[in-house]
Amino acid sequence: MTAEILATLRDIGPGYPDRRRELFTISPDRRYAAFQIHRADPARNAYCVGLMMVGLSPGSEARLLDVGGDLILDTTANYGWAEFPLGAPAVVTPRWAPNGKWIAYLKRANGTNQVWRVDVQGGVAAQVTHAPVDVDDFRITPDGRSIVYAARPALAEKRAAIERESLSGWHYDERAFPLRGARPQTPAADRQYVVVDLERGVSQQASESQAALVAPLAGVVASKIAYTPGPGGSEAWAEAEKLAAFPPNYRLVIRRGKQSVTCQFSACQLDMSASLWWSDDGKVLRFSRREGWAKSLTAIYEWLPGRRSPRRVLLTSDELFGCQPVAADLVCLRERSREPRHFVRYSFDNKNELRLYDPNPEFASHDLGKVERLNWRNEMDVPFYGDLVYPLDYKAGQHFPLIVVQYRTRGFLRGGIGDEFPIQSFAGRGYFVLVVDNLNHLGVIPPQKSAEAWTTSFNEKFNGRRNILSAVETAVRSLIGKGLVDSARIGITGLSDGSTTVQFAAINSSLFSAASVGDCCWEPSQDVTLGPTIAQGYHEGGWPRFVDKRPDFWSSISWAEQPRRVRIPVLVQAADNEYLSALASVTALKQGGVPVDLYVFPNENHVKSEPAHRVAVYRRNLAWFDFWLKDIMPEDVTFREEATRWLAMQTAWRNASQAGK
Repeated sequence: MTAEILATLRDIGPGYPDRRRELFTISPDRRYAAFQIHRADPARNAYCVGLMMVGLSPGSEARLLDVGGDLILDTTANYGWAEFPLGAPAVVTPRWAPNGKWIAYLKRANGTNQVWRVDVQGGVAAQVTHAPVDVDDFRITPDGRSIVYAARPALAEKRAAIERESLSGWHYDERAFPLRGARPQTPAADRQYVVVDLERGVSQQASESQAALVAPLAGVVASKIAYTPGPGGSEAWAEAEKLAAFPPNYRLVIRRGKQSVTCQFSACQLDMSASLWWSDDGKVLRFSRREGWAKSLTAIYEWLPGRRSPRRVLLTSDELFGCQPVAADLVCLRERSREPRHFVRYSFDNKNELRLYDPNPEFASHDLGKVERLNWRNEMDVPFYGDLVYPLDYKAGQHFPLIVVQYRTRGFLRGGIGDEFPIQSFAGRGYFVLVVDNLNHLGVIPPQKSAEAWTTSFNEKFNGRRNILSAVETAVRSLIGKGLVDSARIGITGLSDGSTTVQFAAINSSLFSAASVGDCCWEPSQDVTLGPTIAQGYHEGGWPRFVDKRPDFWSSISWAEQPRRVRIPVLVQAADNEYLSALASVTALKQGGVPVDLYVFPNENHVKSEPAHRVAVYRRNLAWFDFWLKDIMPEDVTFREEATRWLAMQTAWRNASQAGK
């Protein structure tokens, strides 16, 4: 299982999509699903992007309706700014015409996102909108004659104003985000709604009723989640039981006419992951909830309101995405630990499932490491779970090196959060891989009065991070005790929250022999690179201000303040939009004689998206751990040159250690 194979899988949507957006849509006759698919091409450093439709009956074929354009990346607004790109692909939702004869969708071409449409029977795709800025979202009117879209034309003027300001100098204020450069972030702009007449090609401002097709649902208050309208004007949602607590518990509610019914059964207590679906006749409501050890399983229930308690019809460790009802069945995108995302149709009446479409049928022919689900408790008695991937050459009685990957293990085991650490490629090279799901924060910190209070409690004395490290260490020591893992050859990896765990472990654990992170680090100087707006958010969550000088706090995590406490070699592969936050740590480690290597990838964000970069990150991680955990020099010329530098670091480090003794 090479890095190239993993990097070039055909993907439907991002790794962890926004559940409020639809990954696929069902045709009006309920016979087909439409979706966008993309595949990385590292040689061109580009993506092949296409629009597809697949039949929902046995034996139906998938058809490619359009190919072309660039991959659309998610640029969700945040912090009062117009965009806060993280680097993950956006969820692109196709929309069916009311007569089912054509599909409209967002496509990125010539530098902007516009609405296009294509005939389902074949034909050339055509651009519909010509907005001066990106189209954010759109809907087709019920008569099928027009498209209403949302855009933010004021962004053009806001960007131009920042250019004009540059002539007299940019003011350092709440717009500043130094990690991403000196230019101020563009302030948020309101959406404007435009309607396009498809026959005449004329655009004009949308009416209030037309704009409502695209605007967020009115009347759905923040205390309600998983809202869904049903047949005949019925509604269903999950509503917070205790608004004064965070995170709240949610309870399932339905409304028919003026009458509301709250489900009082224990199965109707939900969390933020819940999804709801009405049957076609509106008599039955299906819903999902997390269950099992540390909420590691997905359950689906059926509820006939007023007649019986909810009935569980599915319980699985598979990860389901974007499920939608079709007749009496449910069509979902599914991932399994050794299977990339694919379409499946569940029939609960006859307890049957049908695999509808697999975008990567050739993947099943590759040799993969066996996967074993593990459940355990950390030293604080908090339940955690993870997946252990066995090396391909596993033989009982032998010790193998281990690599820890974080921090979600639901669905396909590809590369961890951020997709930087090629799990099955490690297994193919003779490593055990422990993929830990360590976001069971509710088990660590009980509900608090607010989100800020909950975050502060998590960060206080690093309570949350100590729980997570304890979970990782407990699982690793168990594998050592079983005679599977060589205690002297254990690596740890992470991006984002996972990177924080790596940084904390390097100071507070002696279990690991090498580390690799995709971003880094938390340091006393971080306010300088974060800027005032983002820094303030961290202060509210318990992180000290730059001026506070809190050695009692930073002694638990800072590498810059105490580099010689870091006793493992560290690889940092950072985006150019984030690498400044790593410089204090990397500089201190270098000056302290700790082996560290930093690589910076241009035009990247928190999640690296460019195909060539993704393959390079994969391959360098393979070479890094081969060198430090197996004493193997890479065969590839490029990485062999890098490993020569690592060898010099290793020699100097060992000599210094011997001299210290």
